[in-house]
Amino acid sequence: MLLLTPVLVAASELPEGTILSFDKTLVATMGIQLLNIALLTFVLAWFLYRPVRKFMLARSERIRTEVDAVRRDRDEALELKEKYEALVTGIEAEREEVLHQAYKKAVEKSDQMLFDARRESELVVDRAMQQYEAEKKSQHDETKRQIVEISVTLAGRIIEHHMDRELHDRLFDEALAEWRES
Repeated sequence: MLLLTPVLVAASELPEGTILSFDKTLVATMGIQLLNIALLTFVLAWFLYRPVRKFMLARSERIRTEVDAVRRDRDEALELKEKYEALVTGIEAEREEVLHQAYKKAVEKSDQMLFDARRESELVVDRAMQQYEAEKKSQHDETKRQIVEISVTLAGRIIEHHMDRELHDRLFDEALAEWRES
């Protein structure tokens, strides 16, 4: 009520008919509104603030748990890394020995493969020469056969047409061109 006293004094000094008059109704309405605001604040704090606060605390706890798990995982990973590095340093000498032995075997195998490849290439060249000679003879025989066929065809055409010398030369050139195409 102490807060409302200056307001009531100020309201009594205003002339009648102004837009805002500070009378008892306005003061009562303002008091009810302040009471409503206080009640609404209490209800909201009770039903909303507490559940949200519980949710936020649970979330903070879950995040803290996850951070701890990540730290543990990181520590385990660092331990595994150290073990791995120790194994790698021990394996280096063994790797060098294995590489040396593999190099020796590779050189021996390479020499053997070169020897085998030379022998095989000589055999391939001999077979190719034999095939070449056989193919050459076959082509020669085929050429003879084609010449005989062309000659028979040409003779048949000459006999068929009782032709003159000009026609004979033209038919011979055509037959020769056919033979070259085939």
